[in-house]
Amino acid sequence: MKFENGSEVLRFDCHLHTVKDKEFKYSGMENEFVSDYVGKLEQEKISVGVITNHNKFDLDQYKAIKKAAKKKDILILPGVELSIKEGASSIHMLIVFDPEEWVVDGVDYISRNINAMFLGVGDPGNENTYTQNDLLTIIKTLD
Repeated sequence: MKFENGSEVLRFDCHLHTVKDKEFKYSGMENEFVSDYVGKLEQEKISVGVITNHNKFDLDQYKAIKKAAKKKDILILPGVELSIKEGASSIHMLIVFDPEEWVVDGVDYISRNINAMFLGVGDPGNENTYTQNDLLTIIKTLD
């Protein structure tokens, strides 16, 4: 993205789900999902988006959406909506990852870390399933 005229106001959505999330509904053709998804971002004038599926990250889908979005001058960043054990049930925390640090030479360090947070937990892809560790432990782990 270029800021040819100095500062600009951009629409930023840091809470995007995809078909890899159980809560997301898509009724179109499977092979048209990426183009439909990016088309909707463009229609809504979203300039920056973060894919934050519940408790999971899909590198291949992220790359496909990022590539298609770049052609429309839309920046897509990797992320996750992490359900963390806290209080009586859980809290949801949106995490944005730096792709230069977390996806290196084709290695998906995002999924590795997320999976480690759900060891021994059944069905981490469910938004109501949460980590075994609390918020402070998760923050230290990510740091």
